Amino acid sequence: MDPRPEADDPGLPDICDLCHQAFPAGEGVYGRVRDSSWADPADPEHDGRRPITACGTAHLADLQQRYLHRPFVNEELWAAKIDRAQTQHPHLSQEQLAKETGLNLLQLEAAARWGATRRVRGADALDEPLRPPGE
Repeated sequence: MDPRPEADDPGLPDICDLCHQAFPAGEGVYGRVRDSSWADPADPEHDGRRPITACGTAHLADLQQRYLHRPFVNEELWAAKIDRAQTQHPHLSQEQLAKETGLNLLQLEAAARWGATRRVRGADALDEPLRPPGE
């Protein structure tokens, strides 16, 4: 398992991602799950691997099971990378955005189409991702 994620304030308790109960920092179990909606705010190497926090091994296993059944959609991951880049560096040109995200122009366009499709269909950010057009 991954070690406890860095906390903004180490004095704050951790919160179980499943039951939302607080417990003393460092006393939970931690891991990462495949999730195409996750772009790590600090480390692009962890993009697509969401950190999870649980109050015990049973809740960690339940969280892992839930994410196991969530589809992984590349366009969703690319959209998350774009969102992170635009949040950190507003007003990027398309070329700058490609460099910042590590995506090529075709991937940028596919992510934009995917996002537009979600908005048109009214998908909620917590819903399962919609498949990109043409799939």
